[in-house]
Amino acid sequence: MAAVNLLAVSLDATLACKPEGILSDEQQRQLKYATILRNYYLIARVLGSADGLPVQMAKNFWVYPVPSRNRLTFIPAAVRVGSELCRNQPIDVISTQDPFATGLVGYILKRRFGIPLSLQFAGDMVDNPYWLRERRIYPLMNVVAHWLIRRADTFRVVSTREKQKLMAMGVPEERIWNLGWITDFSRFIQADGTAIRARYLRGGISKLVLFAGRLGPQKDLPNLLRSAVLVLHQHPDVLFLLVGSGREELRARRLAEELGVTGLVVFAGAVPYAQMPAYFAACDLFVLPSVYEGNARVLAEAAAAAKPVVATDVSGTQDTVIDGETGYIVPIGQPEVLAQGMIRLLDDPARAAEMGRRAREHVLALYDEQRLLSGFAELWEATARLRKMEGQRGHSSETKAAV
Repeated sequence: MAAVNLLAVSLDATLACKPEGILSDEQQRQLKYATILRNYYLIARVLGSADGLPVQMAKNFWVYPVPSRNRLTFIPAAVRVGSELCRNQPIDVISTQDPFATGLVGYILKRRFGIPLSLQFAGDMVDNPYWLRERRIYPLMNVVAHWLIRRADTFRVVSTREKQKLMAMGVPEERIWNLGWITDFSRFIQADGTAIRARYLRGGISKLVLFAGRLGPQKDLPNLLRSAVLVLHQHPDVLFLLVGSGREELRARRLAEELGVTGLVVFAGAVPYAQMPAYFAACDLFVLPSVYEGNARVLAEAAAAAKPVVATDVSGTQDTVIDGETGYIVPIGQPEVLAQGMIRLLDDPARAAEMGRRAREHVLALYDEQRLLSGFAELWEATARLRKMEGQRGHSSETKAAV
């Protein structure tokens, strides 16, 4: 257990929900963190109104809801709540969800109260050309991130590539922890996909290729659909099942029509997270065609379901996928190569099944809960020590001046 009092800042609106019934995956993850902390205070944005009272999730864990219309209004509101906590509670470390809005909240609190700041990087956004082109505000956010990186004390990333990026910016390696997501994989190991296969595998369709994720520009659905055309030329018995919703869905549907694959590409819409293990269990392989990620949890979930994957070479893929052993890693934006990876798996079901078994072994070792919790405890203890070191240096300087 880390003898640390942690203040975290998050934009995840699900965290401020009162614990009634089944907890969300993210709430369960935060409860795991609480087990290794002395006290845990979490400021979380809520989209509607809130009474301002903290929600107690465990005996040492409180969530403070902060209503805000957008991320900009969240910053001053979260700073007010955070300042009150820092005045009245013995906070040792401030941890923020990202190096943007929540990072600014953390930095302001760091300056006011002298508490070390740990930034989390859950995605490969900083300096990413694909991300920078998505919205006009992203280049400004990129500048903010660089400014905060120079002022933070420690960093948590979720992939080797993100760690290397920070090191290239001049961040010392000993200040960076590469720690993946704590996830309950038992749901994916035990899931039964029989009902899903019965629903979709009809009329000569015998194989299922699954994609799951938000249907946004990041996922590069045109790449997936163009590769699907090539796969279907050789495997007309395959159905592509796309689970998720988002602003690119209409464009993707139109492209599927233009490519002539509407009958073999099904847009299933959003599916409750609790039902997703059955979809992974039902598929023959999983595909991720993204142009950027942090470390996509869907790859680990597919592996836990013992399914091989074909994924683009984005941040996190090389951590989760062993190329040629648990799946195939392919270049970004090349549908011919993406299709080739899927065809290789569809051509050899026995090999695909063996790769899926290896994938499960790999991901269960990689995301071992106790190993990750030990890593978080080490991160927060090391960050807390930085405050003590600064205090000791300050005291030493005062003593020398007095002498």
